[in-house]
Amino acid sequence: KKKIKNKIKLKKKIKKSFRKKNILKNKIKKLNKKNISRKTYIKKYKTKIKKTKKSLKKVKIKRQKLKIRKISKYKDNLLDKFSSYIKDQFANFFGLKPYFQNRIISWRENRSKKKIKILKLQATQRKRELELLKKYNLREINDLKKKKFQFNKQLLKSKKIELRNLEREQKTLEKRIILDQKVLERRLDLQLKDHKRQEKEKIYQLKSQIRAIEDRLKIFREKIQEIKLKRREAKLVELDAHRRTREEARVILDAQKRENEIKQQVVDRLEKYSRNMKSIVFQVNKRYLTKKRAPLTFIDNIAENGECFIKNQDIPDNDYLFLLYIKGENASERLVNDISLEDKTDSTETKMFNPKNVFEASDYMIDRLALLFEKERQDLKKAS
Repeated sequence: KKKIKNKIKLKKKIKKSFRKKNILKNKIKKLNKKNISRKTYIKKYKTKIKKTKKSLKKVKIKRQKLKIRKISKYKDNLLDKFSSYIKDQFANFFGLKPYFQNRIISWRENRSKKKIKILKLQATQRKRELELLKKYNLREINDLKKKKFQFNKQLLKSKKIELRNLEREQKTLEKRIILDQKVLERRLDLQLKDHKRQEKEKIYQLKSQIRAIEDRLKIFREKIQEIKLKRREAKLVELDAHRRTREEARVILDAQKRENEIKQQVVDRLEKYSRNMKSIVFQVNKRYLTKKRAPLTFIDNIAENGECFIKNQDIPDNDYLFLLYIKGENASERLVNDISLEDKTDSTETKMFNPKNVFEASDYMIDRLALLFEKERQDLKKAS
């Protein structure tokens, strides 16, 4: 605590010394400013004095000239001369005026010089005081540094001693731990050896027991192997069956796809004819049929059977007028053969057409329907 108090006191002293230094510096600055202002004032005053002297000289010269003129005018008048002389003496205070002026100027100059000397002496004294304070502060700072250095040395020594003690304790602990580990390892090795001995004894006992049962075990092993082989063969048979079924299914699907493609081609071949037949039925029902007669209908079964036909609406499907189809048992044969049109308007007739001859077939159907409608009209007239 005493050391801390001493340090605080030293710090306060140093701060006070620095404050004093700053105060002295400010005072020196103020004095320098005053000296500079005084010097400027003295210079101005000297210039004024010089100007006044010059003006006085000019005045004297003018007066002398005037005197000479007056003297030239009044040479014979002695009273005038005496009066002028007395006036000049009174104006000049009988020669004392310039003397007193010079004395005042010299007194002022000496006073300013003395003040400047005093200020310089004060400044030198203050500088000396500042230097002494600096030296004193430097001594104190050096003493503090030395004390700090010694304190740090002592701390380092104490810490080194503590570290050495800790290292020694750590080494002793490590040695103890190593010894304990070795003891434990030895105990474990002994326990393992005892355990292995016991296991070996048990194994020898079991082997002696198993030798009596080895014949039975061989029989069981052979049976187990036979069962495994049978299971493997059964699995192989099942896998072969699955493969065959998959291949057959693929073949069937491919065949169905081909048949569907062929059927679609057949439908495409008959599509133009079916459109013409629809248009014929629509136009006939709209324009050429009477009100009493039943209208015509078009039935399209191309997608199902590959057939389409025209019939009267009142009559069943078997009694058709025109039937369009392609001969052949399969779709592949129907693609090759021509299109056949069966006519039952007057008598059953079949005509063959190429897929391109659509308009010929439509003309044929229109002609046959026209003949049928004329016969029906004639029959109606005869009946009426």
